This record gives sequence, structure tokens and C-alpha cells, in this order.
Amino acid sequence: MEKNILVTGAAGFIGSHLVLALLKRGWSVTALVEPGLGERVEGAEAVEADIVSGKGLRPAFRGAEAVVHLAARGHVLKERTKDPLGEYRKVNVEGTRNVLRCALEAGARLFIHLSSVKAMGEGSVKVLDEDFPCSPVTPYGISKWESEQVVRTEAAGMNAMILRLPMVYGPGNKGNLPRMVRWADQGRLFPVFQPDNLRSMVYVGNVVAALVMLLAKPRSGVTTYIVKDQEDYSTRMVYTEVCKALGKKPRFLSIPGWTVWVGTRFSEDFRKVTGSFQVSSEKFVKDYGFYPSFSLEQGIVETVSWYRTT
Repeated sequence: MEKNILVTGAAGFIGSHLVLALLKRGWSVTALVEPGLGERVEGAEAVEADIVSGKGLRPAFRGAEAVVHLAARGHVLKERTKDPLGEYRKVNVEGTRNVLRCALEAGARLFIHLSSVKAMGEGSVKVLDEDFPCSPVTPYGISKWESEQVVRTEAAGMNAMILRLPMVYGPGNKGNLPRMVRWADQGRLFPVFQPDNLRSMVYVGNVVAALVMLLAKPRSGVTTYIVKDQEDYSTRMVYTEVCKALGKKPRFLSIPGWTVWVGTRFSEDFRKVTGSFQVSSEKFVKDYGFYPSFSLEQGIVETVSWYRTT
């Protein structure tokens, strides 16, 4: 049966993959994009609307049965604003509130909100699940936690799903992994700080598969899920797979452990590369029987293939 689905942030990294998957299933898609950027979404008509000001937002929701809210202010590598938290809140909190209210007014029956494990904190010696008390510390993490509260308190009468994701990788991503690919492609020594660190990650194809399952079989009420790849990976494992996909031999440089203690206190990016942060997706596996079809090796091959074309 055809579904009418509105996707915010449809021209973004995850959104562009999701829209293609939805169209392949024969579902009708309204692709919401940021105004003034001339963004295009392959296979779908892009509709411009501003989730912060609300301009052009309400008409776009007419006929939408389900909304997948991907639009957000992501992690900014070189922050220039004097009030980062305020900027994150404008988009991630108030923008979410505007989108949710339009979905409610339009009579949509399902709202899927993409959040982040950053809403839970910056790492732990334990493997975290959905019941772990959230204590975000970064402006981005705080805003994503607050955006979840908007959904929990204002989604009355609608089924709502909150999907927390660890680092997402794949073709089109412009974060830490593409920088790692460039580093490997140049044949540089890769610094290894904690060779046994483990981090949860998720390939974009696995995210899309999870979203399609949620759209096809929503649960009643408001539910939070974590979605990740089947395994967790060390930095050494990821870099080795990158080099393998590039046809290069991995070269590592061991760095003294004390630099980790210093670096993690000054740089969020340093934490991402060197620290451990593991989460569990057992709840989603139990409720939906979901097993990620893409492995790290497959995901890295696809990412490197995309890198070579850009």
C-alpha cells in the first residue's frame, strides 16, 4: 500500500539515501529542503521550507501520513558563533517543535525523530542502552536531548519514534571518516592512542533499513530506540578496512597514553577518534528482529568508492 511520507533534511547525508529507498518501495515522498540553497533530491520534488521560522512549512505537510524528521544542526568542526548552544537549540529544539506541530495539524499518524547517542553523554565504561540516564555535555548533545523531550511531551495522539544513532558513515558523509580516508590515501602514518578502544558506529544503509521498518510497522505511543551496526569497532580496525579498500598497507604510529588524557579534555574530535563509546541496539533487535545487513567491510568499500568519485 502506498504511503505518503514527508522527509525533512531530505537533501542531507541520510535523507538522500532514505528518499531513494522510499521511492523504490513505491511510496510517495515530499522532500523538504532548506530554502535558498537550490538543493535537489534525486527522484523526488524538493519543497523549500524553513523549520526555524516556519516559513513555507505548514502547506508542505498536507496529506502526509508519516514524517521522518532528519533536519538538524549537526556537529560544527570550527564553531564561530558566540552562543553555540543557542544556535543548536534554534534548529534542533525549536525546529523540531515546529515540524512536530505541523505534523499534528496535518493529521499525520507517525513521527520519526532522528536523535543521537550524544544525547546520552560522551562515553562510558559500560555499554549504554535506552534506559541509561542521559547527561549530555556538548551543546549538540544537549540540544538533541532537549529535542527528544519536545517529542515526548508534544506528540499526544500520535505514534512517535525517537531513533538515537552513533556515528553514521557511508557515501556522502563529510565527517571524520572521509578525513581518515584522505589520510590513508596519502599513505600517512596513522596515530594510534588506544588500540583497544571500541566505538559503536552505523552504516547509512543500516539506518535506512531501520527507518523503513519503523515506517512499515510503527509501534503505539512514544518509543526510543538505538540503532547501530552489529559489531563495534576500534580505530585501528576502521583504518585497516579503509586501507584495504584503497589497496594500501596500513601504517600506524603508537602515541603515548598520557596524550589521550590531555586531548580528550580539549577536543570533541579527539574523543571521537581515541575514546570508547559503546551502545546497545538489543531493544530494536528484540522488537523488530532487525539485524544490520551491511558489515564494516561493505560500508567502508562503498564509502571509499564514493570518495574516489568526488
